[in-house]
Amino acid sequence: MIVISGFDELLQKYKELPDVGWLYVESSFDLESRSDIHSGKYYISENEDEEMDFEENYGTFLEAPIFTAIIENKLENSPDSTKEDLFEATIYYLENDDFLD
Repeated sequence: MIVISGFDELLQKYKELPDVGWLYVESSFDLESRSDIHSGKYYISENEDEEMDFEENYGTFLEAPIFTAIIENKLENSPDSTKEDLFEATIYYLENDDFLD
């Protein structure tokens, strides 16, 4: 299992995320909580057994390639985006199921 601590670390690793699969979060993680999104832990399974465990015992944040697309889209449209801009683009996607240009 890969553990990513907080949104800042998730941003640092977005290019390394898998092409398929989910970013999992603890079941208590609130997708509407900016605090949880900013400081929560994100989990990536490394094998099928972990994937099954995550599916049964964890919540989902976003699919890994969707998160990567959110960040790349924002940077493509606004190359000078700050971490806060990327955070807001992620929040926007979670709320609207659409990209923030």
